[in-house]
Amino acid sequence: MPIAVKPITKDVEIVTDLQLMSDIIDLSNRINAQDQPSQKDKERLADLVRDLDSSTLVLTLRGLPSSPWNAIVIDHTQVKDDRAVKDLQGMVAEAVPRMLVKARYKDGEDLDLGGEDLAGLTGSLTDIQVADLIQTIQTLNTPIDALPKAVRDLIG
Repeated sequence: MPIAVKPITKDVEIVTDLQLMSDIIDLSNRINAQDQPSQKDKERLADLVRDLDSSTLVLTLRGLPSSPWNAIVIDHTQVKDDRAVKDLQGMVAEAVPRMLVKARYKDGEDLDLGGEDLAGLTGSLTDIQVADLIQTIQTLNTPIDALPKAVRDLIG
């Protein structure tokens, strides 16, 4: 059996209906402000959360080997006034299709997400979604590669 490095895999959630998310937060704030929240409001909140889960994507991403990841970083980094400026949206758009293992909705329904659908998704992300996604992508592609001494100290 060949020896190889097993990369890290993580799930990332992407809320696709931000209006619904806003409505849920508004309703939950209203419920929290009530001394005796109505059962009707709680049921409505549960229905909205179910709707949100059915439209929230869960992408399973796997870290890339060093060379492909480094190429993505180099391709999307420019030097301006002696500063490295990264095109995070471009990095996400290039990395996600190469790192995607599977896609599904949060409620469990599998999704065939590829090509134009994936490009449309990455192109429609908000700034905070890009920031969250790039943080996960960077973590997967620059993992800790040695067990910290403190971990071994814990087990004696």
